[in-house]
Amino acid sequence: MATHSFEGGKVSRRLAEEQLKLLAESGYSRKAVELYIKRVNMGTLKNPDVITTYLGPCGDIIELYLKIDKAGIIKDGKFYYLGCPGSAASASAMIELVKGKTINEAKKITENDVLNALGGLPKTKFDCPKLAITTLRKAIAEYEKMRGRSEI
Repeated sequence: MATHSFEGGKVSRRLAEEQLKLLAESGYSRKAVELYIKRVNMGTLKNPDVITTYLGPCGDIIELYLKIDKAGIIKDGKFYYLGCPGSAASASAMIELVKGKTINEAKKITENDVLNALGGLPKTKFDCPKLAITTLRKAIAEYEKMRGRSEI
């Protein structure tokens, strides 16, 4: 039986395909499933300019790492999470949206921007983009505080 890496371990292709089918049937878009399965932007960064962790009201946690250049442009981002596929996909999409943006541009990214980038989530997972955006805003506030700027 063919196997491949999935969720940090080896699973049968049949089991992975079953999980993909269940996510799709639950209302996750193809894009959301792809970001989740491929673990896009997941991991850590060497020498990040800011690391922050946020625990959402749902109990999910995102730890966000950002690399920001001297001009205030977000060059890269990575994350770890403890939670559902919606949280992982939302964090991944949020990072895709902020890469190459200035801090001020990143502050303007909304939950709807993340939801649109994903192409849809189950209605029960609409809190996941909020978790990603709240984590981003916390990271930006911490970065600006470190740099002696307090406006958000």
